[in-house]
Amino acid sequence: MNPVKQLEALLCETTATARMRQQTAFDEAAHNRRRIVIFGVGRLGRAIQRRLKGKDLEAVAFTDNNPDTWGKSIGGLPVLSPSEAAQKYARDTAFVVAVWHPSSSPLMTVLLDQLRALGCWPVPFPVLFWRYSTIFLPYFFWDLPEHLLQQSDAVAAAFELFNDDASRHVFAAQLQLRLKADFACLGLPSAGKQYFPGLFSLSDDECFIDCGSYTGNTIQAFISSTNNCFRKVIAFEADPAVMGGLQTFVKSLGDRVHLHNAVVGARSGFVRFSGDGTGGGRTSTDSGAAEVSCVRLDDSVANEHPSFIKMDIEGSELDALEGARQVIARDRPVLAVCGYHRPDHLWRIPRRLKQIAPNSQIFLRSHCADGLDTVCYAIPSDRQLQVTTTADACVGHQPKGSKL
Repeated sequence: MNPVKQLEALLCETTATARMRQQTAFDEAAHNRRRIVIFGVGRLGRAIQRRLKGKDLEAVAFTDNNPDTWGKSIGGLPVLSPSEAAQKYARDTAFVVAVWHPSSSPLMTVLLDQLRALGCWPVPFPVLFWRYSTIFLPYFFWDLPEHLLQQSDAVAAAFELFNDDASRHVFAAQLQLRLKADFACLGLPSAGKQYFPGLFSLSDDECFIDCGSYTGNTIQAFISSTNNCFRKVIAFEADPAVMGGLQTFVKSLGDRVHLHNAVVGARSGFVRFSGDGTGGGRTSTDSGAAEVSCVRLDDSVANEHPSFIKMDIEGSELDALEGARQVIARDRPVLAVCGYHRPDHLWRIPRRLKQIAPNSQIFLRSHCADGLDTVCYAIPSDRQLQVTTTADACVGHQPKGSKL
């Protein structure tokens, strides 16, 4: 569908209509069943089972495609194979699919189709979350559709900022996912590597700022993309569960790579931080969380000249951009900022990027299936490559002598 028409069709729904739809969506999808089987024994599935206790839905079992889990018990519930679960429960029980993690191929649609083929009534987890919004939402970018529609003017304004049709297609599809829990609308992830999608050039004088380094995987991708020809990498990470391995990795790269044990934010000081090494470490209001240093990029890299800044910091991206205004205005770096950690970041981040870097072009790419790893790029005109786009792919034509 034309993304302009798709956006118009999505945003024409009233908040009152959305409210009625979100209240009845689960019961309609589950055909008013009051018992559920939870597909997925990971953290999401276990959280659903735990938080539904005492509600009007009864979780009776788990199921999973991993044979190693079959026959075990989680939270007092048996874990069955999908075929056994279908044979036992398909007649009078809804199956809630609670598998959601980064993947190069669509997982949700595959699992929904798998359950339908077994004669089950499957429901994607966001629809359940709408029914019990007070205990489940917001969750990453998931929120009630009526809350999104209340910001329709800001959503439409963000759509106008994108520089190519591929970005507009991604944006409209992401909105449809959030409003309808329609995973099938997404298609395949965008072509190109995350943070290095073929939209901009890289030189041998790059100073790369990696906010949210995790295990150093993006640093590795940067070194590979530059053929190890760059000026400097400055990395920021605060999760104590990954810090030891990250420090060892950075030390192996030599004196061009520098690591700061800190989070990046709008103000320098100290914040609480919760992390367990699984990639979801973030600032926290929990008094039991560790206290870590927080820095503004305008302070910490004031004497550097960043050419490329990446931010994947679990919802703190807007704060980090606020603390980097001076550096961005002075050095005009390429910006790659994740836009899927909070419900409104899909439209607030491109608007903030255009405000901070008004002469840069704005692009959007989704690098994983099921709505995850969606990144907004702000690229100065002198760094932008000629790009040929389709609805779900882009190919950058590299100038002679560039590294990407």
